[in-house]
Amino acid sequence: MIRRPEVFDDETPPPDLRHREAHVQELIRLLHRARSDHDQGALLAGPSGVGKTALGRTVLQEFAREFGTRWVWIQALGTTTGELFREAIRGAGGTVADNAPNDELPARLRETLAGEELFLLLDEADDIAGTDAVGQLTSVPGVEIVVICHEPDDWLARAESGVRQYLHGGRIELDRFGVDELADILRDRARVGLVDNAVTRDQLETIADDVAGVAREGIQTLRAAAEIAVEREHGRIYDADVDDAYERARASIRKANLRSLPFHHRVLYELIRDAGEITGRELHQQYEEIEEQVYANRERTPISRRDRRNKLDKLRAYDLVERERLDHRWLYSTKQKNLSSGIELVTEMATN
Repeated sequence: MIRRPEVFDDETPPPDLRHREAHVQELIRLLHRARSDHDQGALLAGPSGVGKTALGRTVLQEFAREFGTRWVWIQALGTTTGELFREAIRGAGGTVADNAPNDELPARLRETLAGEELFLLLDEADDIAGTDAVGQLTSVPGVEIVVICHEPDDWLARAESGVRQYLHGGRIELDRFGVDELADILRDRARVGLVDNAVTRDQLETIADDVAGVAREGIQTLRAAAEIAVEREHGRIYDADVDDAYERARASIRKANLRSLPFHHRVLYELIRDAGEITGRELHQQYEEIEEQVYANRERTPISRRDRRNKLDKLRAYDLVERERLDHRWLYSTKQKNLSSGIELVTEMATN
């Protein structure tokens, strides 16, 4: 049934950017402008699973191949400005020690580039708004930035004025796909990844409609339906297999999302999971009670309440945590009780 399972992996680029042609052309236009004026970046925005990363990586790869420019994809979630500089230096072909002083990094990046251009694709960059990371990176001649985030208005509101000006006019927002559009995308994956005639167009449209046009969820639901069909020894995907695939797909996506999150997010997640249900005030109190033990002997340091709130928003955006109003308080709980972050907070608390 499943001929090429890698076709359904998040890391596998799509065969083409179907139904994103206008966004492709707009991003290419912005990259050309960045090369000529050096005062224009791009901001790719939209909800999770609509193809922001695929768009950025595919266009930059083709652009670099055609014009001989360097580019680096960096997962910016949970990173510091110094770490971003180190990733940029290494991606540009240079070497830098992890303990190199931050104030030396811009000069090191400039020396590495030696007048060449470097495009940085900063993925999951919600946290770096307001840190001046983009401003410091673009102060190095030849460095241009493409930012990927979820909420563009919020991101720009928190950014410095110079960064807002740099990204002004470079905003590209991706919406969810229509039913027919997503069904086309799923058909492309099915043709390559599944045996012939494994799934019908009606089933693909049903999946596309039920996942509300979110490509990632649609692709993972198709994979899950095929897996269930194999387990049930079906020769093709039945409607019942599709019906039972949604929760498996969501669980798979949650697991991947949690695995991709930095330490701070997983600490907060595990506190919520351990409690079952917990108010925002109790969550902050428990975090502050355990932070000394949990962060001991780690490079990371505990984060502020404001930063914690931002991390909680990310947990909700990733469908890991839900929040409801309870008597003027927020009550948090996890979506999947048996999904562990791998951090043994209970043990650490009990032994300290």
